[in-house]
Amino acid sequence: MTSTQADIITKQLADMEIPVKGAADSDWTVFSSTYNLRLPVVPAAVVLPRTVQHVSDAVLCAAQHGFKVQARSGGHSYASYSNGGVDGAVVVDLRYFQDVELISDSVVRVGGGVRVGNLACAIYDQSKRALAHGTCAAVGVGGHFTHGGYGLSSRAWGLAMDQIVAMDVVTADGRCQYVDNSKNPDLYYAMRGAADSFGIAVNFYLETQPAPESVTNWYIKICDATKSVENAVSALQHIQTYVHDESLIDRRLGLNVSLSSDFFGIGGTYFGSRADFEDAILPALLKGIPENPTIEVQQVDWLTSLKLLNQGQDLHVSDNYADHSNFFAKSAIVPEPGYTKDALASFFTHLLGEGARAPVSYFIMLDLYGGADSQINNKSAGSSAFAHRDALWVAQVYGYVGNDEPFPAEGLEFVDGLVQSMTRHLPEHRSYENYTDPSLTREQAHEQYRGRELYNELKSLKEKLDPGNVFANPQSI
Repeated sequence: MTSTQADIITKQLADMEIPVKGAADSDWTVFSSTYNLRLPVVPAAVVLPRTVQHVSDAVLCAAQHGFKVQARSGGHSYASYSNGGVDGAVVVDLRYFQDVELISDSVVRVGGGVRVGNLACAIYDQSKRALAHGTCAAVGVGGHFTHGGYGLSSRAWGLAMDQIVAMDVVTADGRCQYVDNSKNPDLYYAMRGAADSFGIAVNFYLETQPAPESVTNWYIKICDATKSVENAVSALQHIQTYVHDESLIDRRLGLNVSLSSDFFGIGGTYFGSRADFEDAILPALLKGIPENPTIEVQQVDWLTSLKLLNQGQDLHVSDNYADHSNFFAKSAIVPEPGYTKDALASFFTHLLGEGARAPVSYFIMLDLYGGADSQINNKSAGSSAFAHRDALWVAQVYGYVGNDEPFPAEGLEFVDGLVQSMTRHLPEHRSYENYTDPSLTREQAHEQYRGRELYNELKSLKEKLDPGNVFANPQSI
């Protein structure tokens, strides 16, 4: 892509009265910069549609000029794919698609540029309803909902994806198509798992739930767990056994584990009262962990629970949100029945050794997908183009430095080494596409995110629905 080509399409879009930003605009950096500063990617143009017709016309115009197209919702793509992934794509930024409207007793229509914090507040204020989604309020619904979307309420209600009952999708031929299980079912299937390869969701129709009257947010810091590899292995083995015990827990419990070389914490939510949590849930959990834990338990309302999970920050995200981070992350999906003892020993040996002298700051999070009564794994593998309905844990290893610092090569090796130590002794493991790993080749990504059978199925649909490969990034179908 040359600057002349970019200027041509920017001018043509402007001539069509489609709002657009190009390199000549004084605020170009504001609209073209990536969330992940480690991976700067410069688009050819950033389209700022106000209507669905703008989206359709922009897609057609880009395709006619040979440009690849990617949608941007919140823009938090770990690999900068919401900027195209490589220089020279046309980005369709959905920031003006902000409608949130309850259209029935339980279904809400949500614009493709809404951020999850604003969504949560809007549906609660309108109807005291709720959805399962991630904890970061600034994440956009687009990539989050179409590639999985985990939150601590997901064991109760399913992934964010599982709440999509229909979408309005602009396809490569410029049409806006309503899709659900009965109308355009192939596109509906593909968009729930691989949307970046198939179209732009300008509206989502989401099945909501009555917000719980009370939520118990809880956190346990296990002070002695990282004093030895044996302590750490024993603690996680106990947690893994505990979450499978149907006599102890059900879908109302959400749980994750946070780790570093000198930190071991367990936290989550419980749909119920503090008294019920402390009587029925907590005692059995504490039995198998080292002594001297620090325990915090709060009973709060739904929105306060979400705010606490958002690091205590306001759920409302302003129009001029412009946060950035400088990071490299990898993931590991561990299927049921979970980590083997050898895998845990390998991981904690590496973590307590190499993690103590890490070249970058980091955190490790193990999110519980499976276990007793999980509504994530209650969905059939063929219900959407999401391949991981047998996951117990989804681990994220996230290394970061200051926004004005260079990310060192040793930091990449460190993050990679932690994941390798975690998976080396597992019979099977995969990766999670919402924690996009740009170090994977396209072939590796397809194998890790989908597996061969699902990839072949999606490839056939791609040939049918986007034969010109208009919607593309370095790991797309």
